[in-house]
Amino acid sequence: MTEDGTPIAYSALEKGVPVVSRSGHCFGTVERVLEVPAEDIFHGIVVATAAGLRFVDRDHVERITTSQVNCALTDEQAAALPAASADPDEGPGQRPKKPWFAPWTFAGPVVIVRCMRGGLFETVWIPLVSFKALRLGPLRIQRCPVHRRLEVVQPVDPATLSDAERAEAARYPAEPIP
Repeated sequence: MTEDGTPIAYSALEKGVPVVSRSGHCFGTVERVLEVPAEDIFHGIVVATAAGLRFVDRDHVERITTSQVNCALTDEQAAALPAASADPDEGPGQRPKKPWFAPWTFAGPVVIVRCMRGGLFETVWIPLVSFKALRLGPLRIQRCPVHRRLEVVQPVDPATLSDAERAEAARYPAEPIP
């Protein structure tokens, strides 16, 4: 056993284990693991910090041991993590209720769009097809769930978004109708 503990699987991770940044600074403790046990899918962890519950995506978890979770985050990134709900089934920072890796609904591809007021949300986007929106070339006019009104929206490349922005968009999952 090393000073950092024995490596373990995410499924063996317990509440209260310290979570550290790349520099070794402890920024919180494990509150719970976000997973789909039946499919052996690890989404990330919810961390209890001084600023409240925060979501750490699995892509930022480098190593899990019996004594700590090492993250590939700078101290600044750790301080800016998206908030997570105390309720495991809702809130920002949580994965959408549909599988996060499924880029399609039964109606078509799901994309992240931004309204002209800056709101991010998911929607089904099929070129030349729309039942709940007016098409304007590469733009659409449709109801923005963030602002609860009709807005002009356009697709956003998810690679250009931060983890917090993707988590914000996931708070408003796509409806099955394009």
